[in-house]
Amino acid sequence: MQVYRLRGASALALILAAVACSDNLSAPLSTFYANLTGDQALPVVTTTATGSAHIANTGTTPPAVNAVFTGLSGVPTRISIAVGLGGTNGPIRADLCGGTVAACASATALGATGAPVAATMVGGFAAADLYTAMKTEGNTYLVVFTVAHPAVASGANTSGGEIRGAINFTPLP
Repeated sequence: MQVYRLRGASALALILAAVACSDNLSAPLSTFYANLTGDQALPVVTTTATGSAHIANTGTTPPAVNAVFTGLSGVPTRISIAVGLGGTNGPIRADLCGGTVAACASATALGATGAPVAATMVGGFAAADLYTAMKTEGNTYLVVFTVAHPAVASGANTSGGEIRGAINFTPLP
């Protein structure tokens, strides 16, 4: 049996190559999910519209979101992530389209190309704080606003929306 030893620069190069090929070990990726319906919106909306979202977050950068919808009354005017327990409205902390960022492009998907859309943090809220809130299931939600069901500001909180879904670690059936 032959034993090979790596010495000096060879060993260092091998280690650096392995690290370069790996994911960022200091910021593991967490995947969250949201199933969106009108009965989760506040006030509740009677609609057949639904949606689902996959939300990737490293804890250090704003989340990246893929979302699809069916049956919306029109192209969303704003899609956002808010902090608030189920059954309550909370402040918007990140916009995905509309609001503080580019207009929404489609009534069937978040991004025009199907690629994940990076959230833009709003209100001075940090990405790390949103990640912390998302780790407590039911403490954050994704909401889709349309012309028929607009965002309504009430102090620091925002109500309304056509469909809404709690953000969780596991998708609901």
